[in-house]
Amino acid sequence: MLPPNIQVEVKKINLQEKTLKSVKDHVATEVPINIYVNNKPLITLFSSPIQIKELAIGWLLSQSIIKTTNEIEKIQIEENNVKISCINEVEARTTRMVNSSCGSTVEDFLYLIDKMKKPYVTSSYKVKAEKILEFIKVLNEKATIFKSTGGTHSAAIFHLNRMAAFTEDVGRHNAVDKAIGLAALKKVDFSRCVLVSSGRQPANMILKAARVGIPIIASIAAPIYSGIQAATKTGITLICFVRKYKMNVYSHPERIIFDNSA
Repeated sequence: MLPPNIQVEVKKINLQEKTLKSVKDHVATEVPINIYVNNKPLITLFSSPIQIKELAIGWLLSQSIIKTTNEIEKIQIEENNVKISCINEVEARTTRMVNSSCGSTVEDFLYLIDKMKKPYVTSSYKVKAEKILEFIKVLNEKATIFKSTGGTHSAAIFHLNRMAAFTEDVGRHNAVDKAIGLAALKKVDFSRCVLVSSGRQPANMILKAARVGIPIIASIAAPIYSGIQAATKTGITLICFVRKYKMNVYSHPERIIFDNSA
């Protein structure tokens, strides 16, 4: 199983210092954790690959599938599978069944795109690095619900450097879905767009953009290793940690125009 973080090569752009450096940096990982109770698969949770026994127990308790740990007879950890034997049969009304084709092993998960009809973004659209900073600034300025509550994520789509959609939602996935829907209703050409977001970027976030053909994703937050893998395999330029004068480009940097002349 993967460690909780892994080193990747990244292009670090600093517009204030006008530097572009290739460095090794650490990114967090996520893996599918499959939870079984009495030999029945209940759910797959995507999680950091640490404390997975505690994750499974906490999930069972928080879903009221069990009332107390006294109901647990035995726990086995096999790679990314947590197999729990309970004294009695349990009723799992709120669970979701995930089969083996949807990431039952770490290898399946990391190479998910190879096992499905793979979207690949071929757009040659390019954007200046300075524009990415502007997009994130606009995203922050528009996030009024976040400013008043601190409890939402935001997403926006910029078409040819102009904002075509902006949304907020308590879930980062929902915010992106809403932005895509809003832009689609406006008949926006996704092949010439940048999707900006406040949330972390795991594989399932990248795939949302890939499926509609958005070539560039920029986020205030961190990437997840699975997101970098997905972006690389789907032809998407993934940019994270966009803050002040800096940004990290994790895949397909050729779409980012950077002038390092003094």
